[in-house]
Amino acid sequence: MHYGNHKMLSIDDKFLSHVDTKRMNWYLDRDLAVMINDKDFKLTFKSKGDAERGKYYKLELESRCVVCGSDENLTKHHVVPLQYRKYFPIEYKSKSSFDVLCLCANCHNEYELYADKLKSELLAKYNLTNHNKKLIKAKTFHHTLNHHSEHISDDRRGKMVEFLEDYFDTPIEEILLNDDFELEPTTSLFMKNITDYKSFIIMWRKHFIENTAPEFLPQEWEDEINLIFKG
Repeated sequence: MHYGNHKMLSIDDKFLSHVDTKRMNWYLDRDLAVMINDKDFKLTFKSKGDAERGKYYKLELESRCVVCGSDENLTKHHVVPLQYRKYFPIEYKSKSSFDVLCLCANCHNEYELYADKLKSELLAKYNLTNHNKKLIKAKTFHHTLNHHSEHISDDRRGKMVEFLEDYFDTPIEEILLNDDFELEPTTSLFMKNITDYKSFIIMWRKHFIENTAPEFLPQEWEDEINLIFKG
């Protein structure tokens, strides 16, 4: 895995950070940067975030796992899971490179067990653990009552009606008239509960540190956890 191998300069030739090829090409493809040699490039606009970039961005990161130091089977780990970040406002999405760290496959897999546990706890907090199962159940009951009602017992029919009216908080007559059910992603529903994006991001960063005890994570990364979102 290779990353951080291109120098990015500001429009006035000040060093900003080391970035990977994918990020460099993002700027080049949009005519927001020009190459200054066969490896490095400079921006063609005044970046709003220039003054905010701290010491971590200026490090030339090594291609090794930040947890154990291995240089084999390396992967990119998104500290704040992409499933959440894609719902962030643009001003938070733009800071995503800070949260991409290098992990070996073993450390990555081990940490994801902790991450999955936290994800489950977050869904449970907002009663979304069985969101998909409940909607699929509602669709099944709706179809059965509309097309096969005569083949089920009164008791079974009553339980289906009770479930649907409770789920949609609507009289069964109106529910059966609606055939258009959209399966909104569980993460989308969850993110509607998140308003303090700063705290949410910092929570994931601290969770990563607490559950991996990374021995090779630059101290500058930990120092800037709160610095980036100061104020």
